[in-house]
Amino acid sequence: MSKQKLYLLISLSLFVVLFFTVIFYNFSLDIERLITTNSENEIDTLLYHKPVVYIGVISRYPPNIIYRGYQPVLDYLTSKTKYRFELKLSSDYNDAVEMLVTNKVSAAFIGSFVYTKAHASFGIIPILKPLNENQQPYARSVLIAKANSGINSIKDIKHKRLALPSKESFSSNWLINKEFRNNNIKISDMAEVQNFPHHQSVIYQVTKGVYDLGVTREYLVTSQIKEKVKIILYSDPIPTSPLVVAPNYDKELVKEIKKALIEINNNIKKRQEITKGWDNEFVYGFTEAIDSDYNIIRQINHK
Repeated sequence: MSKQKLYLLISLSLFVVLFFTVIFYNFSLDIERLITTNSENEIDTLLYHKPVVYIGVISRYPPNIIYRGYQPVLDYLTSKTKYRFELKLSSDYNDAVEMLVTNKVSAAFIGSFVYTKAHASFGIIPILKPLNENQQPYARSVLIAKANSGINSIKDIKHKRLALPSKESFSSNWLINKEFRNNNIKISDMAEVQNFPHHQSVIYQVTKGVYDLGVTREYLVTSQIKEKVKIILYSDPIPTSPLVVAPNYDKELVKEIKKALIEINNNIKKRQEITKGWDNEFVYGFTEAIDSDYNIIRQINHK
């Protein structure tokens, strides 16, 4: 076989592999396919003849994971209110805010750092925030390394490869804006720093050894501590990521959302039944949120 034919065959093979990889990726993350494929235990919200309310969510996780953990929350709201709630995904963190201020969605689940920027720019208002396992509205970000890594403290991280979530996430800003500064570390001291669109991508990069370190949310790696990852550094507790609305929000709608979600806090057994299948961030219930709750985020990112 001539070199020209060999190169042509290799090129064609690579094209076929790339083509089917793209097809598979799009299929696996197709939110519309997921929405129209209900399991026996899911609520078919189309049976509810109610006004449709769209709820946005930032793209911190891949679409299939977001749908699996967030849609049951909206199904619960549909069953408890006079509205039918549907999920509307965003292409990135800021897109979720844009959809809110342009009235494409009535409320949105966004990150704490994104919230502080959105409040300053558009007057976005927090209405609820999730509770943790101690029934407190706080969470932490963590710096992680592979379980068998020789990295044991932030003093060991120079010249290592670092995976970060979105530049708009609190986790990234906490490490770069606070911990790097406090420990006299510069980005140029690292062998490599790369942002990834989703927290799961960061965790994967670390557990597979592609990157030495990563930053993510604590609750996402709790089940993997010791076996796959170890925590090098914790952030201080910060207020959990809020459910927010635009300044001209529908007061009746917000009243019903608040009532339905806060109602599940009262009875532990009932809450466990209701929140089965919800994203782990939401399974302990919600409490009301106000803007001043997020002043600590502003302090971290403006020092």
